[in-house]
Amino acid sequence: MLKLKPVTKENLIEITDLEMEDDQKGFVEDNLFSIAECYLYKEFIPKGIYDGDVPVGFVLYYFVEGDPDYVFLHRIMVDKNQQGKGYGVQALEACCKAFKKEFPSIGCVELIHYPDNDRAAAVYEKAGFHLTGDSVKSAPGRIERTSTDPNRTFEMVRRRFY
Repeated sequence: MLKLKPVTKENLIEITDLEMEDDQKGFVEDNLFSIAECYLYKEFIPKGIYDGDVPVGFVLYYFVEGDPDYVFLHRIMVDKNQQGKGYGVQALEACCKAFKKEFPSIGCVELIHYPDNDRAAAVYEKAGFHLTGDSVKSAPGRIERTSTDPNRTFEMVRRRFY
């Protein structure tokens, strides 16, 4: 069973050492950048995803008051050495369980992804995150700031309801 653990000075290196496959790096910022963002965006919550004592991934999220209240799953990744073991769906399940415990008022979890991120879309769908039919203008970060790819101008919205 996977568990979320806070990022601390004791596990910072092992969390920032986790990496995506080369062909996935255009879809998500690296963990060090994500953790640095937490300095500027105080609502961001970074956690390591662990299988026992082994770090297998990383998640960054925040609570949004609304109708319904929800958690926005800003980033999630599974280390390239841990992929293909079912950790993607398990990590999303662990996140949803932890979010509901941390924020009992939430009615759903929301995430977004680029339309050409087929691998992630399949994992999200399998974990119960369904397309809403909405899309949002993309705010490309460091990895995509100079891209002219039309797939980087918007992201598709998915939600999983409780």
